[in-house]
Amino acid sequence: MVNKVYKVSSEKGPQQGSKHNQILMSIVVCLPILAYGTAMGWISPHKALLMGNSSPSHEPSSEEAVSWMASIMFIFAPIAVFIYGAAADKFGRKNALLCASVPIALGWAVKLICAHPIALIGARALIGFGSGGAFVVCPLYVKEISEDSIRGMTGTFIIFSQTMGNLLVFILGDLLAFNTVLWICMAIPLVHFCILLRLPETPSYLIKCGKKEETAKTLSWLRSLPVDDKMISEEVDRLLVEQTTSEPKFSPMLLFSNKTAVKAFWVALIVNLTREFCGCIAVLVYASHIFAEAGKDPHTSIALTPNKQSILLAAVQIFGSFLACQLVDRAGRKPLLAVTSVVAGFSMCLLGVWFYLQSIGVYMPGWVPIVALCTCIFADASGLQPLPFVIMTEMFSFQLRGTVATLIMAISLGTDFALLKVFAPLNSWIGYHSTFWIFSCICLSNVFYLIFCVPETKMRSLEDIYADLEGRKRRTKEEEIVETNHV
Repeated sequence: MVNKVYKVSSEKGPQQGSKHNQILMSIVVCLPILAYGTAMGWISPHKALLMGNSSPSHEPSSEEAVSWMASIMFIFAPIAVFIYGAAADKFGRKNALLCASVPIALGWAVKLICAHPIALIGARALIGFGSGGAFVVCPLYVKEISEDSIRGMTGTFIIFSQTMGNLLVFILGDLLAFNTVLWICMAIPLVHFCILLRLPETPSYLIKCGKKEETAKTLSWLRSLPVDDKMISEEVDRLLVEQTTSEPKFSPMLLFSNKTAVKAFWVALIVNLTREFCGCIAVLVYASHIFAEAGKDPHTSIALTPNKQSILLAAVQIFGSFLACQLVDRAGRKPLLAVTSVVAGFSMCLLGVWFYLQSIGVYMPGWVPIVALCTCIFADASGLQPLPFVIMTEMFSFQLRGTVATLIMAISLGTDFALLKVFAPLNSWIGYHSTFWIFSCICLSNVFYLIFCVPETKMRSLEDIYADLEGRKRRTKEEEIVETNHV
């Protein structure tokens, strides 16, 4: 396959190689996440249409039906995570990811065929199933094709793709007809499927299958180096050693039999769940609705429509994701995550204050909730959202990576469903201000957890990371030599 698609030169080239192919391939691999972003944001610009008299289903959808449309994706996604996680280890990252695009495309096709609320709910269940698979396979694929110096940046492409999907569907929903948006959204997973057919499997999985020669050719193309370059042979040897000591398979028992790996699992899980409970997902799904609530009073309304305010929100998210790509390999995972948690926490607190003052008749300018939400989404996109994926893949060996990604993504997606299902009732029960204050407390509490419990993973080996988790300092080679000489 690789021989047919990629021209691998044996001539001597520049020894530093190039990262262009790794970056381009990472972008293509993340297209199903872009499709997920369009699906997640689709409710926001279309909620008023679906619930109005001109609904495409010829009858207005109820609030309950729309809430199921928003949350149903996150019921089926956790189920898919286990299926695709096992498939990625058994049949390969590429084949699993190809299969993820199929239900996503089918979901959009169902929406085109029938716009009845039940059909839309079923369609979004299909999209959620494929998206769940993409979210467990994409981080593995991207990590395994990227060299250490850029794996932080390419790891952020996953969330950058999601934010691009949010912005795309917000703009399309505001400018184009209902069915036109659906055609464009369906094209994304179909394009991904066609392109991925021509791309190679990851080097780690090729080695697992005993395809050493194909692994070298794939690495040669990814690193833009001659196939007989010393760096390529060294990397192939390293992968061989890794495969010898760690056969990948979905095995929770293997994970929980290792005390240090269990500590790493809890760290990765808590960091991921904190992001889910910071409230940003609910804000993105219900963005137009929140802005409409904020602009009900004429004292606080501004010129922009709720949909255009949502577009502004998504644009800020894109900028934050782009900034994360630039900073993650420079600032480190832990400092960037801590700073963005603080910013998101104070932004949610300000939003809660604005809604509380509005509820007691004290009016603040209408731009305050926009600034607060944009700041929160910026912090989420530049740290809280992408970095948990990076940390999750860097804290585990190739043997455990698929198991951990499967378990954490299943729990996180299940949490998303619960959060989206209770968001509207919670606001009715305790008010928007209390809901946002809860989100704020979770974000700020996360800072202390990051400082005291989470190790830095940037450019560090598993041995170093696990030494931090065990509360011991790893000895350097110089210290070992001194001790040997002393003895």
